[in-house]
Amino acid sequence: MQKIKTLIQSPSFKSFLIQISGFGLSFFVSIVLTNIFDAKIYGEYILVYSTLDMFAIFSLMGYNQLFSIEIPKIKTDQERFGLYKVATRRSLINSLIISVLLLTLGIFYPFQEKNISYLVISSAFILPVIGLTLVNTNFLYSLKETILPQLNDKIVRLILFIVLIFVFSQISKSILVVIFSFLIASTITFLLSYYLRKRKISLELNSYILPQKKFNKAIYFLLAINSINLLFSKTDAIQMAYYLGSDYAGVNNVYMKMSHILHLVMSSSLLIFSPKISKIIAQERFDLVRKELNKVFRFAIPISLILLIIVITLSPIFLSFYKSDLYNLHSYSITLYCVSAILGILTGPAAMILLLSNKFKSLIVGYSIELLINLILNALLIPHFSIEGAAYATIISELAVNLYFAYICYKAFKLNTLFFGK
Repeated sequence: MQKIKTLIQSPSFKSFLIQISGFGLSFFVSIVLTNIFDAKIYGEYILVYSTLDMFAIFSLMGYNQLFSIEIPKIKTDQERFGLYKVATRRSLINSLIISVLLLTLGIFYPFQEKNISYLVISSAFILPVIGLTLVNTNFLYSLKETILPQLNDKIVRLILFIVLIFVFSQISKSILVVIFSFLIASTITFLLSYYLRKRKISLELNSYILPQKKFNKAIYFLLAINSINLLFSKTDAIQMAYYLGSDYAGVNNVYMKMSHILHLVMSSSLLIFSPKISKIIAQERFDLVRKELNKVFRFAIPISLILLIIVITLSPIFLSFYKSDLYNLHSYSITLYCVSAILGILTGPAAMILLLSNKFKSLIVGYSIELLINLILNALLIPHFSIEGAAYATIISELAVNLYFAYICYKAFKLNTLFFGK
C-alpha cells in the first residue's frame, strides 16, 4: 500500500496523468470540431495545425532533446540560461523563415479549398509563438519542473481552444472561428510559459554563459532526426488527403489517436517504474539497463493488453459521438493501429536508448528507412484499401524500424531491448 501511495505521489505519475489528460482533450477537440462544423473542416484542421506543431518542433533544431540530455549535467544557472538563450534565438529565426515560406505558400499556391489557404496563412503568424512556447516548456521540463510546464503546454491551450470554439461558434460557423480560437489560445499559452520560465530563471545579458560549440554537431544530427520524423508523422495525413480527401485525413487521425494510448504505455512505464534509466545509460551501465527494462515490461505488457481490449470494445460507442458516418466505415483500422503499437512495446524502447547514448547516425538511418517504406506502401495501399492500407503501411514500417533499432542496441551495447530473451 505504501508503494502505491509513493507511486501516486511521484512527479512521474503526475506527469503521466497530464499526458493522459492532454490525450483525452485532443479527442474532445476532434468531437467538437466535427459536430459544430463538419468532418471536412476537422480534416483540414488536422492537415494544417497538427503539421504546424511539428514545424514548431522542427524550428527548435533539436534543442528540446538537447535540453533533456545536457541540462541535467550543467551545474550552474548561468550555463543553463546561456543554452536556453541560444535555443530561443535559433528557434525564433528558424520559425520566422518557415513562417515566410508558409505565408508565401498560403497566398500564391492555388489550393482547391479556400479553407486550407486561410489555415496556412494563419499558421504562418502563429508558428513563432508556438516555437517559443516549446522552448520555454522543454527548458523547464529539463530542469525537472515537470508539472506546470506540461500542464501549460498540453492542457491549457486545448482547454482555451475548446472554450473559445464554443463561444465564437455562437456567432459564426465559418473557418475563421477555428483560426481565431487557435491564435488566441496559442498566444495565451505562450504568455503563461514565458511567465513560468521567467519566474524560474531570469538573468541579465552579461551574467549568463553561452554554450560551447561542442553542441553544434549534436544539434545538426538532432535536426536531421526531427526533419525525418516530421515527414513521417505527416505522411499518412497528407497522402490520405491527396488520394481520398481531407475528411479521411481527419478520420484516420482519430483512429491513430485511439491507438496512441498504447504508445504512451511504454514511455509512461519508463517514467514511473524506471526514473533512473537515463542516468544508468549516461553512465554506460548497460548491464543494469536490462534489469530496468524487465521492471518496465512487467507493467507495460499486461496494461497494454488490457487497454487493447478496452479500445477495441469501446471504439464503436466512442465513434458514435461523431456526426459523420465516415468514422464507423473503416473502424477496423483502429485494431490494426493498436497491433502496431503492441509490436512497438514488444520491441522495447530501443530508440530512446540510442538517443540517450548519442547514437544519432543510427537513428537517422533507421528513421529514413521507416519514412521510405511508409511513403511507398501508402502510395501502393491507400488507393486500393483506403484507411486500412495506411494502417498496414504503419505496421510494416514501424516494425521494421523498431527491429532495426533493437539490433543496433544489441550490436553496440550487447543489450536486448526486446520483451523476449535475457
